[in-house]
Amino acid sequence: MSTTKILYFSISVLMILSAFLGVWVYFLKEGKDLLNFTISTVSFCISMLALFIAVRTYTSIDSVNNISKMEGNILDNENYVTSLPELINRFKSKDEKTLDKELFDLVEYKLKKESSTAALFADSLQYMVDLIVLFPAVFNASDNDKITYKKRMNKILSLVDNRLDILHSVSKGNSIQITETIKLFKAVVSYQSFVADGNFNIHADLLHVRGPILRNPVTKTIYHNYLGLYYNKKGMHLLKESLNMGKLDILSIDGLCLVNDQIWSISPSIVEEVSMYLKSACNQFDRALNISSEDIMWPGFINYNKARTLYFLSLLSGTETKWLEIMDEAIEFRSRLNRLIDEILTTERSTPPKIKDTHLRGFFLYQEELARVVKLNLIFSDNATKQTKAPAFYKGINLIKVSKETASDLFMKIQSFSTVKVYQEKIISRLKASRNL
Repeated sequence: MSTTKILYFSISVLMILSAFLGVWVYFLKEGKDLLNFTISTVSFCISMLALFIAVRTYTSIDSVNNISKMEGNILDNENYVTSLPELINRFKSKDEKTLDKELFDLVEYKLKKESSTAALFADSLQYMVDLIVLFPAVFNASDNDKITYKKRMNKILSLVDNRLDILHSVSKGNSIQITETIKLFKAVVSYQSFVADGNFNIHADLLHVRGPILRNPVTKTIYHNYLGLYYNKKGMHLLKESLNMGKLDILSIDGLCLVNDQIWSISPSIVEEVSMYLKSACNQFDRALNISSEDIMWPGFINYNKARTLYFLSLLSGTETKWLEIMDEAIEFRSRLNRLIDEILTTERSTPPKIKDTHLRGFFLYQEELARVVKLNLIFSDNATKQTKAPAFYKGINLIKVSKETASDLFMKIQSFSTVKVYQEKIISRLKASRNL
């Protein structure tokens, strides 16, 4: 029983006992002095009513303070980091559909059962932000039901809005971190949805987030990384539109070769605008890297985004950039992360060790392989258009010097994500064509 209920119960018992005592005394005196008894009884009732109102007011104020107070909440913690090992251990499902259900069930439970106060709601929001990096493991997978995913995500967003409305109905003070974090989460979800559908004309939701207000390093990292991706996609959309690329994947070898061949035809004003977007993206990626310098996961994502951006910036400006060096750093970070994940999921330290195969493990392996093959796409497209023979290293082996069969054996087999397989097959065919020249 809560303290407030105990207090109300005690007052009620006191009033009942006092009433019985008064009546007992009255009859004990054989009903004498009725006027004094009546006045005393009325005075007592008024005093009890005043006490009840005072207690009710006090408990209401205390309740509001308990619900709305944000002292020590996780969104204000400037040393917070995402515990990726905890997430890897928590979500061990072997397929995307099971992972989808586990993710959404847990988020819904936290919003419904563990978000009764502002501080608890902040904890739930931070957990949702931590899971942002895992959502692509669901909707980018080959066997994912995107309609069901969107329905469940919309339900989550509705729960968040309802919880925020309840919080604001009690008190609007101290909720700025919660409000901006919700805006950030919604903006990232919107961005991920657009990109998953192949749409680079991203809405400006991220521009509505007041990033400088965010204090938590994880939310700040995500804000700057996705703001950089927003600028990147705006530039890529403009570039694709200028070259009439349609639905052609701009990071595929065919797409990259088209860009290299036709970039001269783009008007100077468009080049200037695209360059502006890409430079803005790089600035945001640099900020994200500064914030997440000690993180084990985010530098791999951010450097990959920055490397792609720098590559296109070098094409537009005609100057050399360090895109290859930064891409190699991204690959190194992702490879190191996957070694850590294998350590976490190792069930038996034999030779070779037995590692539990989960969908999340496959997703992070996919991210590493994606960075490796995109790097090869960039190199092969450069070699084809610039008539050069720059080495195309894959795990330390120059693929230009190996056979088609050897390259095929070297590539990591990723079953749940089709993009990598398409890139790998095109690279192998390119190798075959190169060796026939």
